[in-house]
Parts: sequence; structure tokens; C-alpha cells
Amino acid sequence: MGVFRSNDGAETWQQKGALPTAQGVKNLASAKVYKIYTDPSDANALYMGTRGQGLYYSYDNGETWQISVAMAGKFIYGLTVDPRDKCVIYVSDGQHIFKTADCQRSWELLFTEERPTQRFVALASDFSDSKIIYGAQLGGDVFRSKDGGQSWRIIKRFNFELRHLVADPQNPRRLYAASLNQGLYRSDDGGENWTNIGADFANFNDSLTFYRLILNPAQKNSLFWVSKYGILRSDDAGATWREITLLTPPGSVNIYSFGINPKNQLEMYYTGTILGEKNENVRSTLYKTVDGGKSWVTKKLPTNTIPVDLLVHKENGKIIFLGFTTL
Repeated sequence: MGVFRSNDGAETWQQKGALPTAQGVKNLASAKVYKIYTDPSDANALYMGTRGQGLYYSYDNGETWQISVAMAGKFIYGLTVDPRDKCVIYVSDGQHIFKTADCQRSWELLFTEERPTQRFVALASDFSDSKIIYGAQLGGDVFRSKDGGQSWRIIKRFNFELRHLVADPQNPRRLYAASLNQGLYRSDDGGENWTNIGADFANFNDSLTFYRLILNPAQKNSLFWVSKYGILRSDDAGATWREITLLTPPGSVNIYSFGINPKNQLEMYYTGTILGEKNENVRSTLYKTVDGGKSWVTKKLPTNTIPVDLLVHKENGKIIFLGFTTL
């Protein structure tokens, strides 16, 4: 479990879990990673959301970590950092949305969801106006605040299960909402209107079973849909999709993590995982291509737990972070 970093394009790995405390340096090797988040304005600032163990952050490229005391013991479902002010952060533990405006010295409770069947699964900041915050709930409701989280309104009820919501940093007011098994939707006006951009998924068996949605950090209108089928790529904001040919046959593995090198579009990574009857990790492998998917090589992973999130450094494509968990 925990976070590992490679400085040489997945050739070797080091666990990065040093947690300096007043009692000495502790280790985050037992952290069950849910997702690794980045700061849009600082490539070396990372946030690690865990499964019921709270929120951790690093300002030195993962070398050392600190715990967010106010978030201790929480399951961190969503996080977004203000793209213009790195000290402004929004966090969801499912039932609540919290905000800090002073780099986590203090927190404000912004929103409480009273329905026990609902939780916020994602938060996003609008890159054209960072006072605009979006939240997506499991049941399909999309919320928007125009005043930094002080007031909210529902702008869309999808009426099916959502799993992810992301704001496009290269296209102001553009949002993507990913459902568990109903495809992918795009809004170009801040969530007022939505278009189904997953019509092509019908051509690929099990591609509606969603795992990950990744926006290409170096190419406008380019995104990747990771599903039970495999990995699909669109370079026209979802109007059309094409398959990336993988080393693993379609549907044969669970692909919980994927990344592309912002400095070299031909270099991509994904993990393939086979789970047992009790959701334990039977086998996981890392796959790497340097020719855009024409050929792949396999890389051994540094731990026998489940790889759930892969992140390629925005400024140094050789640096890769990989988060692991147990279920």
C-alpha cells in the first residue's frame, strides 16, 4: 500500500511515505490510497486521499508528507485546489464539503448532505473563474457554486450513478461527467447543458463499465476513457473514439490506473489487475509504451497490493507516482 515514486520512467521504484512528527519520522506504508491529486499551479505539490485514513499532502514532490489534522480518519472522495491560489482547497468526505483558504491552518464546513444514500464523489474548480466550484453526487446530481462554496444550486440531475466529474483546464467552462455504466457526458457552458459523448462506446464490449477518465495534459480536446473493455482515446473532445491496442486482451484485466507523459505523447502507462473472489490482488502488472501503443513492455510493480492511481509529473516525464490500496 502507500505511494511509490519512480524517477526513471518506471524502471525502479521507491516508497515515499516519510511523515515527520514531533515524535519522530513515521511511515505511510499502510496508507490505503484512494486518489492522488495535484496542484494546478505547483507540479511538486501533491495531495493523497485515502480510504478512511484522512488526507495527506506533500510540497516536495512526494519526498515527505504531512497530515491534514482536520481531515484525520476521513474517507477522502474528492479534492480540488484553486488554480489561482494554492492555499484554497476544497475537500469532500462524501457527506460534507470543506474549504480551507489559508493552506489548511483552518477549515470551514460548506455543505452537508443529509441523505444517507448520497455522497459527493468528485469536486472540480472552474479554470476560467476559480470562485466557481462543482460537485457531483453518487446519485447523479451535479451542484455548482459561484461564490467559492458559500451557496449552491443543482444544475443537473442525471438520475443515474455518477463516478467522476472533471473541469477541463484547457477549455473554460467545459466539464466532463462520467457515470458508472451510462457513459460520458460533456458540458461546454458550465453545466447548464449536457451532451452524451459516449455513443461510440457501444462498439466496444463492456466499455460502459467505467474505471477512469483522464484528460490529456498536453493536448487540447484529448481525453482517455478507461473501462472494463480497455482504453479508448478521443482527440476531438469525445465526438469520436478509437481503441488503444493494449498488450492485454479486451476485458481480461481491471485497469485502475493510466497515465501519459505530458512531455512525450508517445509514452503511456497502464496497470492491469486481476482480483480474487474477496477482491484481493491476485496479480498486477505495469505496462509501458514509448511508441504510442504500437508495442508495450511489462514492468514489475513494487508491492503486491492493488495499484489504483498513476500520475506522471507535469514537468518531468520520467517521474511517476503510483498509489496502492487493499479493498
